[in-house]
Amino acid sequence: MRILAASGFEAGSQFASVINPVKNAQGFASLGHQVTFICRQSQKGALSPQELAEIYGLKYPMRWIQLPLKLLDRYRVDEHWGFARASLPYMLLLRPDVIYARSYIFPYLSSKLGIPTIAESHADKQVSTPEFFKLIEATRKHKALRLWVTMSDELANHYQSLGVPKEKLFVLPNGVDFPLYAKPEELPPCPFNTKAKINVVHAGHLYDVNGIPTVLQAAALLPEAHFHFVGGWDEDIQRHQNTAARLGLNNITFYGLKPQKEVPPFQWYADALLLPYSQHHPRATWMCPLKLGEYLASGTPVIATDIPAVRKLVSDQEVHFIAPDDPNAMAEGIRRVVHDRSYAQRLVNQALRKAEALSFEHRAQNILRRGGFSS
Repeated sequence: MRILAASGFEAGSQFASVINPVKNAQGFASLGHQVTFICRQSQKGALSPQELAEIYGLKYPMRWIQLPLKLLDRYRVDEHWGFARASLPYMLLLRPDVIYARSYIFPYLSSKLGIPTIAESHADKQVSTPEFFKLIEATRKHKALRLWVTMSDELANHYQSLGVPKEKLFVLPNGVDFPLYAKPEELPPCPFNTKAKINVVHAGHLYDVNGIPTVLQAAALLPEAHFHFVGGWDEDIQRHQNTAARLGLNNITFYGLKPQKEVPPFQWYADALLLPYSQHHPRATWMCPLKLGEYLASGTPVIATDIPAVRKLVSDQEVHFIAPDDPNAMAEGIRRVVHDRSYAQRLVNQALRKAEALSFEHRAQNILRRGGFSS
């Protein structure tokens, strides 16, 4: 099939809401479909397919269309109406068999034109923009809007309460690029810049609600371990470096944002991976972290805080759960998986099985089948 995937992000962005649709498009491509992805250019201009493949760790070829951020040097192409309207000529020219859109207005317009459309949105309960309600309207008025994919029952129930037909809602957890994150037989060089005997890794953004203050306090309790933070904006890194200095820590390293292709080696060489979300995270009951699947695929034991959202996705057969916001529990959890190797290996074995089931290839198959298309 000819599949047009669309999302109004700027090419090269590395938010989870960007990685998800790109990897879903890769899932379609891995099934043998002809995939075109349309987005907006980066601030620096269009990126080459090779650059995008490097940034996102892509294996299967996709055609990319990158819209300029302004048309005729006057009209701003925003991520909603501007992006959808500027995409219309491509939508009509390519004549896709199905559109997959991580957007509000794009699937509204494509389904209004009668093009079979699958939308994905994980908008939280606070979203009440006119653009969001246009997508809700499309699910009721446009027969061509086949499916709305979201990642939790809580969100699906909320959308249904706003008028989305129940039969058009499909709950599906986020996927994982299993081939990218699965540990190979021959490992690349170790990325760590330390010779510590115990290496602990956190991969992802460094917001406080992600549990980073707790990780720093745990690092103070485990001077024999080195803590590696892969990801995070510069301002967050600086803030946590200031905290580390106040705590007198010399066993932490911040690496900043890395292209997806460079992240897996950090996880392969780690002794433990941290998923340390705070119980006060605003999405603690319904989020579905992309990095959870990546962690599970890595072959390294995972330590996760026991919050409702994570409990719905995995059990204590796959990860070692600890109390959230508790540095002592985190330190003890790290010691447990590092020193009890048989226990850690049991976790890894179950985690790998879970990760394979979460692959983006399987996710793409499920989306197409539920939408009434042959996968």
